[in-house]
Amino acid sequence: MALKRCDRLCNVHGLAKLIFLACITLITCGVIVGTILVPLIILPYSRESRFADANCTYLTEHLIAKLPCESKCSKDKSSFPCYSIRVSISQTNQTGMLYENFITFSERHDEPINQCGTAPCLSQAAENVAMTTRFIRTLRKSRSFPCHYQPASKPGGPTPVLLHRIFSRRQATHCIIWPAVAVAAGLALLVSTYYCAGCTVWTQDKTVIA
Repeated sequence: MALKRCDRLCNVHGLAKLIFLACITLITCGVIVGTILVPLIILPYSRESRFADANCTYLTEHLIAKLPCESKCSKDKSSFPCYSIRVSISQTNQTGMLYENFITFSERHDEPINQCGTAPCLSQAAENVAMTTRFIRTLRKSRSFPCHYQPASKPGGPTPVLLHRIFSRRQATHCIIWPAVAVAAGLALLVSTYYCAGCTVWTQDKTVIA
């Protein structure tokens, strides 16, 4: 009785068609958003999570060179001062090479020479100099600060150290949960609606979903 009433309601008012389309849209959006968030947030967070929390003490900085900003989208040619920054890691009594964040680390750590601690690339070179100077001045003033180091670093070289994390565990968790919830809710509602109305809702007007 309840199934017949549900089937009649879906067919008369077109409710089943609307629910079918909404479910497909919800599932598609969940898959697309999840696919976008995996390389943007989840994978970088998984690499960042390999860095352990620690306390660092500023030691010294060394000006390597002035490097050009590599931007194919901008016609302005700018540059920034490349400083290598050394810190001591209190938990390991090791010397580390400090990077502002994971992006700077991934771009500069594998460079044979130009391992820059920070790499601002604005349109004006003077702005990049000011930002770098302010960054180093803050380290000198703080002297000791929280940091994140890579325990399994290459032997024979300085330990990579991050000053800031870009993504938190909470952000990564939300990026995993909400697309999964959208896909699961869409599938559950789609199965329930199909059980209620079946394919008969499309037979009246021969609607074709392309």
